Amino acid sequence: MKKNWLVSPPDRSGNIPKHGRGRQTMENLAHNTAIFADSKRRPLHGQRTKPLCDMRYGTYPLSWNGCELIACYNCAVLLGREITFPQVVFEFEINKMHYIFPNGYWGTAPKKLWYFFKKHDMPYRSYRDGGEFAKYAKTTRASCGIISFWNNERSTAKFHGLDFFSGGLHTVAYRYRAGRFYVYNLYGKDTSVRTFVDISEVYSDNRFIIGYIFDGDIKY
Repeated sequence: MKKNWLVSPPDRSGNIPKHGRGRQTMENLAHNTAIFADSKRRPLHGQRTKPLCDMRYGTYPLSWNGCELIACYNCAVLLGREITFPQVVFEFEINKMHYIFPNGYWGTAPKKLWYFFKKHDMPYRSYRDGGEFAKYAKTTRASCGIISFWNNERSTAKFHGLDFFSGGLHTVAYRYRAGRFYVYNLYGKDTSVRTFVDISEVYSDNRFIIGYIFDGDIKY
């Protein structure tokens, strides 16, 4: 487990590092904050729509690699945590959560998201089996969670022991209330939630990666 999860720029004087990842991270924070300035505090949809598609994570636009960040922010909003979306992007960058490559090409490893949950007091349960997750996601009260799954069939290629994939993975947040699941950002062009009776309709068991169910009360 990481000892420290940074939540603010390492240089409190406001100076941007002259070289490397630190400079890119600070530039992205300024860029993303300006673009997101007029957005309301609410769950986000459609990472390929504005303003999300104009924001950056690493050296890539969020339309390419931002689904994990959007899912984490959405659940933070639903649980009443006080954090902006540009701050979420910054925290993932400064804590080197980029998946495999530091430029953010592959997004963020879904199994590492719990670092963010721990720092922001978001108690959770995690599941590696899709059927078990679907069973416990139907809670007795309103709740929310996050699911990661493969979009298409996985390839057999490996890099340093890590599976690569042909069609990519996707991560989404959901809210459960009164017997229905409301899923955010299921598709890149979505402008509203998609509704399901059973959360397993979002994925198939053989493509399920990991699911998180949060234990806190819904505030939004």
